[in-house]
Amino acid sequence: MSVLVEETTTIVVSPLSSAMARFQCHEMVKGGTRLVGAVRDESAAFEADPSIPIIDNFTDAVVTLGAEVAVFFDEPLRVKDRVIAAIDAGITTLVVLTEYVPVHDALEMRNAAISRGANLIGPNSSGVLAAGRSKAGYFSDEICAPGDVGIITKGGSIAYGILSEMKRSGLGISTIVSVGPDLVKGADYASLLPLFENDANTKRILLLGEIGGHDEEAAAKVIVSQIRKPVVAYVCGKYVKEGQVIGHAGAIIHDGVGDYQSKVLALMNAGVAVSEDFESVIPLLLGSLDAAGTTPEQIDNAETAGPA
Repeated sequence: MSVLVEETTTIVVSPLSSAMARFQCHEMVKGGTRLVGAVRDESAAFEADPSIPIIDNFTDAVVTLGAEVAVFFDEPLRVKDRVIAAIDAGITTLVVLTEYVPVHDALEMRNAAISRGANLIGPNSSGVLAAGRSKAGYFSDEICAPGDVGIITKGGSIAYGILSEMKRSGLGISTIVSVGPDLVKGADYASLLPLFENDANTKRILLLGEIGGHDEEAAAKVIVSQIRKPVVAYVCGKYVKEGQVIGHAGAIIHDGVGDYQSKVLALMNAGVAVSEDFESVIPLLLGSLDAAGTTPEQIDNAETAGPA
């Protein structure tokens, strides 16, 4: 059992027109992922790959091949239509790796997913990886090992750094999900935390956050009310000043909202072990199973956990 993807999960990609898409498809197959094919995009440049079946549309992918998950490599101005077509066809989980998606397009994708009860991961996601089971995106089994730590992250680079250090320290992961760092996205910490809580392979949870927005504050409220597994967090952007941009669309403090201190305070009030620096994440994870359970103080502090 894992979160969003499993050994038996059937996956399609969209489209197969880039070298990156073809490379990732081969990596998926090499790792045992059940890749059933790639959905054709007539408007995109196309290079055939005899080892990957080409499917005419998402409806055929679902009806004929039983596809459950779609991974999108589409161009920013094309991906909205492709995602909505996949949702209409019955794809239940959509992993959008595409960067620079227009905000209004992201809103339309999110609304379409909500209306059909689908899981939208991204846009600008680094993907989903159930270690040793299934790969849907950029994350690689080479950088991590199977284990009991469930990870939710915004950024990909920080996640790779943490995964590398975890593997070096003998820590493995159950599933890692990148929600993406954009202002408008599908799933977030708050919606994914209960999935990790209910996952038998996950014994502890790591949140990798950053300044901007109030995703971490919303997560703190969910942790207080629903999560009994130990949670460790690391928030990037400790020394970023208000109005300063650090690269991600959502990583900006504006009108006092989304600053580092508010996120750390909310998470700490929810009983989360918050690492003050990169080097402290691994020691906190190693000791996290000793801190399982929710205390009465967490419930009392719910009101100070920030805006939902």
